[in-house]
Amino acid sequence: MQAMKVNILTKCRNSLVSALIGGLLVLQPVQSAAADSESHEAIRTAATEFARRQIDKTGLSDIQVQAAGLDPRLRLAACEIPLEAFSTSKSGQLARTTVGVRCSGRNPWTLYVPVTIEAQADVVFTRRPLLRGEALTTEVLEIRKLPLSRLPPRHLSSPGQLAGMETTRPLQADTALTLNAVRARQLVRQGQEVVILAVSGGIQVRMTGVARRSGSQGDLIPVQNDSSGRTVEAEVLDKSTVRVKF
Repeated sequence: MQAMKVNILTKCRNSLVSALIGGLLVLQPVQSAAADSESHEAIRTAATEFARRQIDKTGLSDIQVQAAGLDPRLRLAACEIPLEAFSTSKSGQLARTTVGVRCSGRNPWTLYVPVTIEAQADVVFTRRPLLRGEALTTEVLEIRKLPLSRLPPRHLSSPGQLAGMETTRPLQADTALTLNAVRARQLVRQGQEVVILAVSGGIQVRMTGVARRSGSQGDLIPVQNDSSGRTVEAEVLDKSTVRVKF
């Protein structure tokens, strides 16, 4: 009778051990599946660092780059080679972009990660109202900071970009300057009397004429010769001289 009890206890113990071992074996594939998934943090880091490298930091400060969180249910195969990141955005928007992250290993996949970029940018503003055609000098301009989300399109970030430029239209004080609001300063004005320098080989002849269109240095403008009455195309050299080649 005692021997029968021992046998029963032994069988129970063996069954319990088997059940425990079986349970561990059942859990093992779940643990393995988690280990074989690519880390979300690794994916977000790849996207963040790629976006950071693409930023032209000129005129920017307080730069912060953050990739969006990924769906916790997302499972992608662990990549046995380094992740690749690439650009997908063509909008020109700096504050928000999308970075592609892919694995080119045995189990390839591609994921697109939204990335937000925050920074303060230098923007050129007018100090006072400006007239159309007014020269842009350091005395009438100043630098202010704007967040990326508020940058006007084609803004200008340095007064140095405006050397030799003038306004294309009247501007109010405290206006952020953009490329369509400025142009190269026009040295010659329409209706202005100019000296026409005619060049042929080593011979130069000077005569007077009238500009029929305004122009900046290097522009080709029509100029009427006072002597012949002919209109020729001439290159603007300075504020009083144009050149014609024969």
